[in-house]
Amino acid sequence: GVVLWELASFKLPFATVSDEAEVVRRIRTGQMMEFDEDVPTSLEELAQSAWSLDPAQRPKAATVMIAIDSAWKAAEIAEAKRQIKLLQEENERLKAERQQAPSEFLCPITHELMEDPVVATDGFSYERAAITGWFAKGNTNSPMTNAKMKMDLLPNTQLRKL
Repeated sequence: GVVLWELASFKLPFATVSDEAEVVRRIRTGQMMEFDEDVPTSLEELAQSAWSLDPAQRPKAATVMIAIDSAWKAAEIAEAKRQIKLLQEENERLKAERQQAPSEFLCPITHELMEDPVVATDGFSYERAAITGWFAKGNTNSPMTNAKMKMDLLPNTQLRKL
């Protein structure tokens, strides 16, 4: 029971009790430490059953291993969900930021905020990867005016500074 509590809480058992005799008394009387709120219920219940003073009432090692494995997988899933939620929130923040950006800051091909803006011979600014991709597909006309244009690109340093 104590070992399961340590695994679940990442704390030392009875760390707040300075008297060794008191620790022994608590263990012998079956007094268990409190679990944190984020400990999975299944692991808490397993630790409580392992805390039994009667060894015959304690779970078998195989049962403990299966429960720990399940709790670990559940924790990994919960962490993955938390990470997904954070990424979704960041994505929403970036979308809102893009919507607030002036249209001149958005690439006319991707409609996204430009990170590496370049000026093409048609006088428009594009994201470098988008316009080079446009040319790589065999396009020789401006995506904005449809007029013939050269593949000369100049960094748009003024836009990049903003």
